[in-house]
Amino acid sequence: MAETRLNENRIASTTVVTAGDSAYAWGAIMLVASMRMSGMRHPVVVGAMEWPDEMKRRIVSLGDVSVVNLPATRQCVACQKPIMMANDAVKTDWVCWADADGMFVGDCSEWLSGEDADEIVIRKYSPVPPDFTPENLEIWRRDVERVCGRALAKSRYDTRVNTAFIIVNRKWRPFLARWKRQLDSVLPSDVGIIMQHGTAYFQTDESVLASLLCFDPEAPMVTENYKANGSADPSRYFAHFAYNPKPWQMWNKYATRWRDLAYSAADWLVAGGFAKKSDIPHSLRRSWWPLYRCLTPAAPQIWRAMKLKRKYFG
Repeated sequence: MAETRLNENRIASTTVVTAGDSAYAWGAIMLVASMRMSGMRHPVVVGAMEWPDEMKRRIVSLGDVSVVNLPATRQCVACQKPIMMANDAVKTDWVCWADADGMFVGDCSEWLSGEDADEIVIRKYSPVPPDFTPENLEIWRRDVERVCGRALAKSRYDTRVNTAFIIVNRKWRPFLARWKRQLDSVLPSDVGIIMQHGTAYFQTDESVLASLLCFDPEAPMVTENYKANGSADPSRYFAHFAYNPKPWQMWNKYATRWRDLAYSAADWLVAGGFAKKSDIPHSLRRSWWPLYRCLTPAAPQIWRAMKLKRKYFG
């Protein structure tokens, strides 16, 4: 009984937030489906940029999901993370950002609120990424000082962070505002998911957040107890697909480890009446796996060619 009350309190204290343009609508739906089919009843807020009405209705039907319409922009939707995490639609003490190209494995309710309101729950990179250089750190320090008014003389951390999964207490809304202000200050208005190698902000939103965590004197401390990667329980974690193409588009070799999870979520959507089988993308239907298995080794190249075709020939 005590454990049940504890789980209920965790659900009541955290909102899961995600966002994406229309190309990520199915990703967001699969993310929420992975929560609901595992018993995670947390409220969800979804930032939708140019989504068809049908996809908005579908994700809302999953229960306790609010949709925030994001204005169309040439800037990568990832740069909307701080706005979404600080959005007034979030009513709970804690907010958990989860990328729309990820899914929860098992019931991860236990990991969705922090242990200390003064900390941000986020994964540090190990090993240290190649763009974490003294030259880039100095650029970060100068930019933080210019935008925030002051900066630490030396970085707090010896590596940067991954922003696919973040948990922070709502007391840090001023910090989230600084993250957005810093994004707008140092990144182009039409920036994509990544910038060219050799820049201090190669990983865009991720690099900017890292600069603040390293040098902003008023930033939250990074937790040493990050558990959403399965380190606490390998049967419960946040799975991040990371690379293109995404599973609802085509299967790449990295993502195939979560093929059964994605198929199970798609089956759950159909069984629950949230989607017809004909609505489900072909790559998420078990019967199509023989074809996608053959395409998997060349999937990144095929997907890149398809994107170029759409860009130049419609």
